[in-house]
Amino acid sequence: WKKKNLISFVLYPLTIFTFIFNFLKKLNYKKNFKIKTICVGNLNAGGTGKTSLSIELNKLLSKKFKTVFIKKKYSDQKDEFNLLKKRGKIISMIDRINSLKIAEKKFDIAILDDGLQQKNIKYNLKIVCVNSSEGFGNNFLLPAGPLRENSSELKNYDIAFLNGFKKNQKLKNKIKKINNSLKIFDAIYEPTN
Repeated sequence: WKKKNLISFVLYPLTIFTFIFNFLKKLNYKKNFKIKTICVGNLNAGGTGKTSLSIELNKLLSKKFKTVFIKKKYSDQKDEFNLLKKRGKIISMIDRINSLKIAEKKFDIAILDDGLQQKNIKYNLKIVCVNSSEGFGNNFLLPAGPLRENSSELKNYDIAFLNGFKKNQKLKNKIKKINNSLKIFDAIYEPTN
């Protein structure tokens, strides 16, 4: 997935299914909520630092607001759920919309750990995390590449965090070509334990 190669070109025709699936999701009506929503997501499959950034946002915002994490319930993401639960209140259901309906009754701000590809929610702030070393890989959609949605979707987001040890000006330039008004921040995560 890092570079274009024979396997990625063989799989490329299958990306039409990812493209169609994403297109159909955009046709959904966007639901507004009374609660302010911050979605921390990514374009790539795999770790880009979403959960760590969500925790940091919660640490800052919970000083002045009643905050809650929204995490879609997946059986293979119990570690992330437990990590968020240790750092704040969390609502985790299969449907993010149902989680937000519960959250808006008690909280001021919902921080969604993942969910940028859920197009039927109108988020107040959309943050995309990118691994600063890997960027968008070969820039192909799944399964030929690492992208869950096309990198052109960056034009719909507000903030980008480039997470990792590498400062990547080339990646920043690529992102700015897609969305010049996107605010870009560099972040490094250091293990504490």
